Amino acid sequence: MAELLPDPVFFASLPKVYASGAVILRDERDRVLIEKPSYRDHWLLPGGHVDPDEDVRMTARREVREELGLDIEVGRLLTVNWLPALAESGRPMGVHFVFDGGVIPADVLEREVVLQESELEEWRLVEESQLHMLSTWGSRRALTAMRVLRGEEPADLIGFGV
Repeated sequence: MAELLPDPVFFASLPKVYASGAVILRDERDRVLIEKPSYRDHWLLPGGHVDPDEDVRMTARREVREELGLDIEVGRLLTVNWLPALAESGRPMGVHFVFDGGVIPADVLEREVVLQESELEEWRLVEESQLHMLSTWGSRRALTAMRVLRGEEPADLIGFGV
């Protein structure tokens, strides 16, 4: 029998994966809240990358609090999106979780959203038909999450090509 590798050596040999958690946060008219980061050329769902000491639901809640100043309960899982590694850019594999962020009336959002000015330029509520403002894969995952919310398809893993 071969000698077992110590955990640090074994884990260091595995591929790297980054993870993120985001939410579909809607108003009473089913419009989706999206945000425009200063570091991207497209809009995003509220959310971000998982810190080493948290689970992905905690990430989604923390990110919404940091980015928008809202303390929400993160609801059920809607989609899990898989992105393969991209050697040309050095991007590791990614797994992205989208949760139901619930419904907050538009007038409450207008009063209570405090934008994280160090990272975000703007936020807005958009109709589902406007989710193309997100990146190609971002709009695909948001549209899938909306179908899951309506019960048109089950929550599932969605794989994306490069």
